[in-house]
Amino acid sequence: MPNSRILKTRVHHLMAIAAIFCTLAFAAASADQAAPLVPPAKALQLLLEGNQRYVADHAGHPNQRPSDSPQHPLAVVLSCSDSRVPPEIIFDQGVGNLFIVRVAGNTYDRLALQSIEYAISHLGTTLIMVIGHDQCGAVTAAMKTYPDSGAGPMLVNIYPAVREARGQPDELSKAIDYNAVLMARKLEHEPELAEKVKGGQLKILPARYNLKTGAIKLLK
Repeated sequence: MPNSRILKTRVHHLMAIAAIFCTLAFAAASADQAAPLVPPAKALQLLLEGNQRYVADHAGHPNQRPSDSPQHPLAVVLSCSDSRVPPEIIFDQGVGNLFIVRVAGNTYDRLALQSIEYAISHLGTTLIMVIGHDQCGAVTAAMKTYPDSGAGPMLVNIYPAVREARGQPDELSKAIDYNAVLMARKLEHEPELAEKVKGGQLKILPARYNLKTGAIKLLK
């Protein structure tokens, strides 16, 4: 009986050790999965090249099949919900290439921010692009309701851009640009992102999409 107890104890110890090693192996694998696959400049290059293919009507339509592999998106795209601005199509990307957060007016709140932070912290994404677009209905609405604070958080989030554009020629166009720029700057100062931006591990860029040509123009 004593020998039996000793044997059981040893088995339990071995199982505990095995469990620890499995946990460590899983943690290591998770860390590997979170490692950046491409630097920010390369990710940007791939997106812009994809947009050029789209504009030239030479889209390659990559990665169009279902995938259950770990995801390593090239970029986070914070874009408007407008149906004419589908990020995977305008950048000629496919399944697993982009981590997309879409909100009318391409603004963000705490919930949207948590999605963005997840991609940066856990998926190894190194680029965030904030995309405004021509004829943005949300920005147009914000210009009409400004400065009414009761208009709702979506429009109120756009008010700083509306205020910046006031009195300038083509106020709507200016407000669309300012909105993308201000959202990008705001993201740069979010605590979970600021350190990576400062260290060059993360790039956050505002851009504008041309509805007529399909071209993306960087705003800084």
